[in-house]
Amino acid sequence: MDTGGWIIMICSVSAVVLLFIWCLVKVLTTPGESEHMHGFEQEPPDVAAQRSRDAHQ
Repeated sequence: MDTGGWIIMICSVSAVVLLFIWCLVKVLTTPGESEHMHGFEQEPPDVAAQRSRDAHQ
């Protein structure tokens, strides 16, 4: 591989690694995110619907 190929490869790999590190830091250091989690109900809707159907039978 010539010099241009190495430069492009190093820049690409560095950009992906930096994005990954930034995402990790963002996820691990954002305060109060546990209160704002969406999609984590106590009971999934399909289970709740099945239980209500079972209760009425």
